[in-house]
Amino acid sequence: MIFWHVGGTIAIFRYVFRDPKVDLRFLVLGAILPDLIDKPLGTLLFPSAFNQSSQVIGHTLLFSMLLMSVVLLATRRGRVRRRWMALAIGSLIHLLLDAMWTVQETFLWPAFGWEFPPGIPEYWSGLLERLLANPWRIVQEVVGLGYLIYLYRRYRLGDPERRSELLHTGRIAA
Repeated sequence: MIFWHVGGTIAIFRYVFRDPKVDLRFLVLGAILPDLIDKPLGTLLFPSAFNQSSQVIGHTLLFSMLLMSVVLLATRRGRVRRRWMALAIGSLIHLLLDAMWTVQETFLWPAFGWEFPPGIPEYWSGLLERLLANPWRIVQEVVGLGYLIYLYRRYRLGDPERRSELLHTGRIAA
């Protein structure tokens, strides 16, 4: 669910923080970071260790809090901290968009034990069927994509100069 996480994270961040100086590249990376970590870790690399779950360490509150703590301890006030905090905040918003509080064994890991809830066997082979069978996921993807299209049009990102500025600075020109 790429569009849901990317579009939803940008929308929530822009609404809550109203920070035009945020580096959207780091925010977007944070928005997909839990999936970039957990999908390969839990389903490809160590499926038996993580019960074939696609939501493991990156989907825990502990991971996001440790990420934020490292950023706060390793950086000083200024542009560098702002950039890396966007990564940590993107990771937290990912948990919100996944409604991870409903899976407490993962969200509050290791408070309820060291095991993660079992995942879906053969995760990758049935992925498309599961996505198409759940209309709510389709709606989420459409909403996320819709917001990204809105940003694209609103800030005229079809213009090569504006798009280049976004890619080089991470900021959308007003």
